[in-house]
Amino acid sequence: MMMPDEHDDAEASAPRAAVGHFRRLKAARERGLVIAAMDLPYWIEREKGEWVLFVEESAREHAAAALAEFEAEEHARVPVQKPEPLVIPKFALLAMLAAMVVFYRMQAAASPALIERGVAVDALILHGEWWRCFTALTLHGGVEHLVSNLGLAVFAFAFVFSRFGVGAGLLGTVFGGALGNLLNALAHAAKPHASLGSSTALFASLGLLAGGELAARLTHRATRTGWQLLVPVGAGLAFLALYGGAGTNHDGAPIMDAGNVDLMAHLFGLIAGVLCGAAFFAAGMRRGARGWVQIVCGTVTAGLIAAAWLRAGFHP
Repeated sequence: MMMPDEHDDAEASAPRAAVGHFRRLKAARERGLVIAAMDLPYWIEREKGEWVLFVEESAREHAAAALAEFEAEEHARVPVQKPEPLVIPKFALLAMLAAMVVFYRMQAAASPALIERGVAVDALILHGEWWRCFTALTLHGGVEHLVSNLGLAVFAFAFVFSRFGVGAGLLGTVFGGALGNLLNALAHAAKPHASLGSSTALFASLGLLAGGELAARLTHRATRTGWQLLVPVGAGLAFLALYGGAGTNHDGAPIMDAGNVDLMAHLFGLIAGVLCGAAFFAAGMRRGARGWVQIVCGTVTAGLIAAAWLRAGFHP
């Protein structure tokens, strides 16, 4: 097979040299276009089950250098990544929403003393009552508080379960929320402060998405630049600004703590989630991981919540 341009008999009879062997005709033709761009003739012939690219013997070194440069550019090119399909495990999503409602019903039926031992009282957390970081995630200040968090949970769990899988998504959400409560306790070490609610864990869930995307972009040289890395972080901060605050004062300063809204807790939950998301992505704990990994992650999550409440129940 000769290139589309016609050549006279002298050109056709000139000594030729092979500069490439390819399994696919398309690959040979692409390299042939590189030769054609140099105003040199080329030929493609089928030999022993592969496609061989020929040029004139006198142009072999020139053509080989151009092809080597082309191969280097192709190797450095970031392959086009197909967007991940959004596969939402609807049953798991509904089960988590139902679990939040069940926890609230159990809270209403439990003794006030037990509920008090589950609230994230920062001073007590810093004095060793670690379980409050976890138990506070299952408590709510009222029906309005619960409904507000259910609305955020629909979005957060849908995307986190799709990206990380149910087990890993739950572990990152709960562990990130508990870490957020611990960071919040450290931030309020100088003054009395207490909080409760699943919103810290839900913002950790959003942080998982940002952290996972950040880690994914760091794996490719073309997306390892400042602006490319700012996109997932900026998306997380945008959600924090839209849904995580309590508005602003008259002077425009953000309200950091108002009623059921604790901006600092939401911020620390988001930060903890970013760290967990990056770590989970790097460790392969995401959708597509082996089934046993998801099962272990889900079991550990349930065990953390159960152990925390058991510790709260037996605390004097």
